[in-house]
Parts: sequence; structure tokens; C-alpha cells
Amino acid sequence: MKKDSLTILFSLFFSLAVRAQVSQNLIPIKIDKTTADLNIKQGEETSFSFQLKKDFYYSITVEQKGIDVTVALKNHNGKTLQDVDSPNGRFGSEKIVFSPDSTGYFILTVKPLSESTNSKEGNYSVVVQNPPKKLKQLSYKALEQDFNILKNAFMETHIGLWYNTYSQFDSLCNVQKSKIKDQMNALDFYQIVAPVVTYTKEGHCAIQPSEETSNYIRQHGRYFPFLVKILDKKVYILNDLDNYPSKGMLISKINGNSIESIMKKLLTIEPADGYNTTSKYRWIETAFSKYYLRFFEQQPNVFDIELINPKTTEKINYNGIQALSFKQYGKFASKETKSLPNYNYKEPATLKIDTLNSTATLTVNTFSTSNYTDGRKGFKEFLAKSFQNITDRKIKHLIIDIRKNEGGAQAMEDHLMSYLVDKEYPKYKYAEIPSFTYSFLDYTAYRDKESRDDFEKELKEEFYRSNDGRYLDLPGKYKSDTPQNNHFKGDLHILISGLSFSGGSEFAALAKNYTNARFVGEETGGGYYGNTSGFFINYTLPNSKLTGRIPLIKFVVEEKQNGIPFGRGVMPDHEIQPKIEEYLSGYDTEMEYVKTIIKNK
Repeated sequence: MKKDSLTILFSLFFSLAVRAQVSQNLIPIKIDKTTADLNIKQGEETSFSFQLKKDFYYSITVEQKGIDVTVALKNHNGKTLQDVDSPNGRFGSEKIVFSPDSTGYFILTVKPLSESTNSKEGNYSVVVQNPPKKLKQLSYKALEQDFNILKNAFMETHIGLWYNTYSQFDSLCNVQKSKIKDQMNALDFYQIVAPVVTYTKEGHCAIQPSEETSNYIRQHGRYFPFLVKILDKKVYILNDLDNYPSKGMLISKINGNSIESIMKKLLTIEPADGYNTTSKYRWIETAFSKYYLRFFEQQPNVFDIELINPKTTEKINYNGIQALSFKQYGKFASKETKSLPNYNYKEPATLKIDTLNSTATLTVNTFSTSNYTDGRKGFKEFLAKSFQNITDRKIKHLIIDIRKNEGGAQAMEDHLMSYLVDKEYPKYKYAEIPSFTYSFLDYTAYRDKESRDDFEKELKEEFYRSNDGRYLDLPGKYKSDTPQNNHFKGDLHILISGLSFSGGSEFAALAKNYTNARFVGEETGGGYYGNTSGFFINYTLPNSKLTGRIPLIKFVVEEKQNGIPFGRGVMPDHEIQPKIEEYLSGYDTEMEYVKTIIKNK
């Protein structure tokens, strides 16, 4: 027998063995066919098997119908590949998107969440879907219904009415609605409604393509094979590619589209607080290839680009650069970002002390409790040790770096502030919600009566209806932390950027109001006067299936008279931005600027 025949026979035997292995005590599932409603009780676990093909992007959905379940995807050996439990309670979907590196059989396990608040039994269904070969076309009537639902939701929650009048927002909605055409697909519709979300001028507001669209893009989309950095509104390339030296070059054109036209479009689909633009540039640069695909070309085979050498102004043309698949782009981006010194952070927070210059550098990259061991407790312990160290060493100068801090859990910023002040302070003028209930909840996880009751109960634990009809925060709900005994009394500098957002920008606003800090960098991405966040309603439009979130709590900061224009972030006292060669080399321009100031004191 030939060697090839032996190989084929072995492969066939292995395939049959695997098939037999996964079929034991497992329920087989056919791709693209939803199971009937299945019942499950506390303490039970049900497993399903199905075959997936290499490099296909599958959508796996478990629809919860009265019981909160956890879902795990495993390979045929039982190794867990993904494990999900979304915070959507007993109703709604648990979803996994997966693309195998090799064809084979996989296992899905479903079991109830082991909590006393969960139901003792309930129903659910399962569907495993192939990526769509093309996007479905939708009628004008269906798209109009979705648009009206979204507009009504924004009006009910007052999103967009802090920085716009009703007539301004209504006018923008009418312009965008007029662009709807019969037989558009969900991606076409997304391109129309994304600017409406942006026009709310609420950075916590968001909308995303439908699951069908996302899976279609993952399977068929082709990506621009470069990372970018935006400095002084100019778009630079951060990597070389094969035989195309491009690192540090300015982009002039992509497939005939000028960089000016590209950026003009992308700036209209990235929400920000108020009239801020720094956050837009920071978020666009991290998602440039994704946004270009969504709004310009979904399936280019190659890219022709025109670059400009910033030192000589010479134009360079590269043609026929191969576009990347979703999986290829993910591997490329992971490799390239690791090679860039300041692209990502590794630790949620760090402390460095320079005893020679009596300077401490406290970097707080996030206020998200999930990033700290033991959550909020771990963050507090880190600060306690850090400031005790600062006190013990009699440090005179403190630099706090929040340039990558996009926020996190409520009140984490207050605890950091408690080490910088000697008395409590009024944090907000007020916090407000529009109501306790909304008509569009039919398109959210609160579509049944029981979950709506829970929703209303949760809001009433924090808010009350005042005599003037507004729904305001209960007295004492959002108060500042008690100042620490070893609070810092020396010279304070704070590094800020467009990524200083939400809780990060709130910390900057509080420090602006209640400390003598000097701010260095660029305007914070989050609004100085407050933001709308705190509690989010996630929605799915019924026809296009676009998903998004609406922030509910309007936090209005107790501002001081310091000249910051309405709708803007905290402004730096020293506006500093690196040059592209400094950024690429890892030279920290803003940090070195502050250190120079300290040394010269």
C-alpha cells in the first residue's frame, strides 16, 4: 500500500474515532437550524456537538427564556475555548463567535448559573450559524421602523439634548432618514444611523453593525494592513510591510480616497462628549482599518497608497499591497502593537519613585475593577501602599499619568482623589435620569414584565422624583471619599490625553477643581462639565438587528470658574504632543517635559 493511502486511511480512522467520541451523551446540532425550546434545571448540564470548518466564522447563540445560563465552547478533547455569561439575567442571548484553525467536531455545554436569584428551571434554544454569503436586503418600511425606534429612544432618554436643542437633533435625524432607500442591507443602514449616534455628542452612546453584518465582514472583509497614529490631525503609518518601507510616513491617499475625505467621514461616526475631538482621533487611530472597511471598501483585494515623507515632502506610491483577512489582520495587529513601546499598557497601575529628584510617578491606566486583583479592594490596597511609600520617602513632586485611563467603576476616581485633598468636596451638582421606564424597552433585555420591574426597582434604589418633576439622585448617593491622613501635599502634575475618558476625565475635572495640579498633554476626551453614563440600556433594532447602548445617568460636575468652554474637556496648562519619530522610538515627550519642569524648579 502506498504511503499516501496509509495517510488517508489513518485520517479516516481518526475522523471516525473523533465522531464516535463526541457523539457519546451529546445532542447533535445541524448548522443554521435552531433547536426547539429545551428545558433545564439547576444542577443540570446539557452538551451539544457539531462540526465546524477551518477559517469559517460561526455565530453560536443560546437564547435564554426564563433562566440564566453559562455557555462554554470546547474542542473534541474537552478543552474550553470560550466561556461566556453575559450580564443579561434570565432573558436574552449568550453569544460566541468562533473560527477554528482546523476542521473538526466541537462541543457546546449549557448549564444554569449557580445563584440563589436564578430560576430553578427554565427554557432555552441553541443555534449555530454559518457566516452569511451576502447581506439580506431590507424593505424601506422595515428600515424606517428601526430608525423611528432609535430616534424615539434617544428622545425619551434625552440623549443628544444636552448639547443640542430638540429642533437641531430632529433636523439631523430628518436629513439622515431621507437617505434610507428600499432594499438596503444592514451595513448600508448602519452607515446612515452612525452619524445620528455621533450627533448626540455623548461619548458613552454607541451603535454597532448587526451580528449578521459582523459575521459577514469577518468572513469576507479585507483589511488595510497598516497601523496608524494621528498627530496634529495628520495620519502617520506605524509599521513597515514586506517590501514597502512606510514607517513614519504620512498617508495621502488610499485607493484614490484622499486622507482628508477619509478622516472627514470617520469623524462623523465616532461619538464624543460635547464638542471634543481629541477622543475621536485617539479612538479612530486604534480602529482605522475597521472603520475604513465599514465605510469605504468591504472587499478590496489590494491597496494602492500614496504616502508623503514628512521630512522631505516627497510623495511615494505603492501599488498592489495585498489586503488582509480578518484572521490575518488580527495576527498582524497583535504582532505590530507589541513592537510599539507606548501602544498598550501591561499593568493597570504602577508606581515609580526617583529619590534623586524626589519625584514619584503614579500611572493609573484604568479604573476598571476587573483589571485589579480583588477588584476595588485591590485598587485601594495599591493606592494605600503607594501613598504610604510616597509619604515615607518625603516625596516633593508627584506625577499622575492618566493618559490611557478610559474610566471604569463608579467612585474609583474619588478614592484616588482622597489622597490629594484635605477635605471632602461636592462631586456633582446633581445626577439625573429621564424616567423610570421607557417605551422602547421591548427591544432590550427588559422586554418582559418581570425584568422591567427589576429595571425600575434598580433605578428607584438610586433616584427619586423631585417636586419639579425631575428624577434626581438620592441625597448622599454620589459623595466624595473621606480624605486620607497621608494625602499628598506637594507639587502635582497630571498627564492627560484624548483617551482620558469617563472616570478618567472625571478624575481630571475633580483635580482641576480641588487641587493645584498642572495639566500636561492634550485636552481630555471626556467632558469637563460631566457626562451621561453609569447605567446603560442595550438595544437591538428589530429588523436591521443593529445593536447599541444608551447611557442613562446624566452626571453634572460641580464646576469652578476656570474658563473651560462648555462642551469641552479639561484643557492642559501645557499642550504637548510627540513628534512621530519620538513616538516610534518610545521617547515619552509629555513625561520628559514634566520631568524637565521639576528639575528646573
